[in-house]
Amino acid sequence: MRPTLASMVLPLLMGACGDKPTTDTITSIQAACVDGDEVRVWFAGCLSSSCDTLTSATCDAVDEGGVLRVTGTAEVTTQGTVCTDDCGFIVTTCAIPGDPDPTTTILTFGGDDGGPVLEDAGCDGEF
Repeated sequence: MRPTLASMVLPLLMGACGDKPTTDTITSIQAACVDGDEVRVWFAGCLSSSCDTLTSATCDAVDEGGVLRVTGTAEVTTQGTVCTDDCGFIVTTCAIPGDPDPTTTILTFGGDDGGPVLEDAGCDGEF
């Protein structure tokens, strides 16, 4: 008996759909900015529209005597192994505690490795 096209392709499709999803935790912040009474945070990395789902994204802003220190965590779930190369931003916002003075407050954030502390990147979305 000769194999049919369906009998050859179906196992391949089932294998692709059967891939177990993986979840990555991202703590490295690429950019942050003050937007009114919130801090907008962009995480390092990007989302493929065909494979990735942003499971959760949170951030915290702490006023440390005129320095607004921002940390955060994002979880991205990936399903499949063949993904499109489009790149969606991983973004979230968090409230600014208290009422910091925008003329004297310095916004800082760093990577998960305790890397360099960076200044406010601005809210124009160009990184």
